[in-house]
Amino acid sequence: MIQAVASAATIFQSLPGDWTLVRDLGYTGKFRGNATFHLGEPEKPGFLRYREEGILERSDGKQFDGYREYDFVLHEDPPAIELLFRDPLSFGNRYVLLQFGEDANDGLCARDIHPCGDDFYHHCMIWHDENHFETKIKITGPKKDHLLHSIYRRGQ
Repeated sequence: MIQAVASAATIFQSLPGDWTLVRDLGYTGKFRGNATFHLGEPEKPGFLRYREEGILERSDGKQFDGYREYDFVLHEDPPAIELLFRDPLSFGNRYVLLQFGEDANDGLCARDIHPCGDDFYHHCMIWHDENHFETKIKITGPKKDHLLHSIYRRGQ
């Protein structure tokens, strides 16, 4: 349990800055762009704003600008990083609560499940080091069954 506290805090403190992002959307296509973590509110030290921007290229070759935003909140009890939605329909609601501690092949893993209507988003974040992490989100439901695999690398 002590290791999980250090891990969540250490990971959270390593997030600020610029990251490159490549996301495989399965049969839908790919997303390439940049992600930034920054202090959203200076008076809240355990609070980071996340924004990704880039180009979505669908399997048919069509391209679209895209972005996504979340708030990341560090919790001490339980030791975790909570992701909150920033979109107008779900603003401030929890997406997932990531409690690190599970060992992955070459990193530290956290998992949570987000229900969305009849669908479920099985979120896994794998922290490799302060310059590299990834997420794997398996979406299942009556009409959905695909994997979103994102690779983040520290920007240069």
